[in-house]
Amino acid sequence: MEQDNTSSVRAALQPSALKAALIPRRPVFGNPWDSEGDMFACYLAVSVIDPLLLWAGGELTSWIFGFGSRWPLGVFLAAALVGAAGFITITGRERTSLSVDVLAITAWLVLGLVVAPVLGLALPSWAAIASYGVLLLVILVYVLRYGRWETPFLRSLSWPVTWSVLALLFALIAHQAVFFE
Repeated sequence: MEQDNTSSVRAALQPSALKAALIPRRPVFGNPWDSEGDMFACYLAVSVIDPLLLWAGGELTSWIFGFGSRWPLGVFLAAALVGAAGFITITGRERTSLSVDVLAITAWLVLGLVVAPVLGLALPSWAAIASYGVLLLVILVYVLRYGRWETPFLRSLSWPVTWSVLALLFALIAHQAVFFE
């Protein structure tokens, strides 16, 4: 896989670099446990950003569409798990360019801020959880079908399992103690 090491954010945000980043390439998944930066990014995403993004998205879509912004606990946990899975997929793959990372994280933010709250707050709880289950399945199929592995998949399975459990724990804490006391 060719590397495009654009060293500056300005170069990565150029329209030509973003257009080139839109061309899908087969991702290579490494062992993110080897990178302290990746571990910190995942910790920050699943503990703070993901629950905050869902809460803010709920408030925003409630304001725009007029439905309630209070997430049912099961739906909030399912949405947080999907958000964590998306971020784990972004973090676990080998970096090819900063432009690809910018597009992936932007898509993750838009999905967490707009799409996840609309699914979670507009649909009945069972339908929302089923929708999030389908999204989790799509992420898993993408990773297993299109990804290549530096280490065997089963050896790197501890990475997504650990961060998924942490995402559920932090989403539970955020839901019960912070956002919806």
